[in-house]
Order: sequence, then structure tokens, then C-alpha cells
Amino acid sequence: MAYGYEKYCKKCGATIDNDTIYCPKCGAKQTEYTNTYSSQNNSKGKTGDVNTDWLITLLLCFFVGALGVHRFYHGKIGTGVLMLVTLGCFGIWTLIDLIMIIVGKFTDKYGNYITIN
Repeated sequence: MAYGYEKYCKKCGATIDNDTIYCPKCGAKQTEYTNTYSSQNNSKGKTGDVNTDWLITLLLCFFVGALGVHRFYHGKIGTGVLMLVTLGCFGIWTLIDLIMIIVGKFTDKYGNYITIN
């Protein structure tokens, strides 16, 4: 890593070297080349245990998905309210979200994938 500088992968949130073009963890091409000090908090980077996020998201979607709780949990307030009002579009939207969570294509409000790494 470059001394004191780091950036985060836009796809998986892993800490990567400042001049890296492809993430060594997930292989995603990095299009944003901004520097951040390692002591700064980058909202695009994942923090915490990804496996816990995935499991919690899966359980929330399965049990109370029609109310959009899993979307509120990841900061997607607008679509969470829409799911709450329409009861997950009568379950269809909830089923689609559940499938997206299982296959690892569900994202948080910053665009980070919620996966079971």
C-alpha cells in the first residue's frame, strides 16, 4: 500500500492500494481514482462483518420483507417506504429482493453488494 493513502473497492469495499486498477479480492475494475487518508472514514467502503450483514438482510427480507425492513436496514428509505405502502408489491418485489440477496446482487444505499464472502 502507498504510505498513508488507501482507497476502497467500489464493489466489495476491500481496502486496496491507491494506484490499483483491479481489486485483488473481487477483480472489479476501479473507475474512481480519488485518494483518502487511511484515518478518514469513506462511506463507500464496507465496515463491519459482511457475513453478518448478509444473514441479517436475508432474515429481514424473509420474515418482514413485505414491510421493506431490509431496505430500511441498508439505508434505502425511499424504496423501503414504497414496499411498506404496497406490502412489497403484494409479495412480488419481496420475492425478487430475496432472490437478489441470495445470489449476492442486493446493494446498500452506497452501491456496495451485500454478499456472503
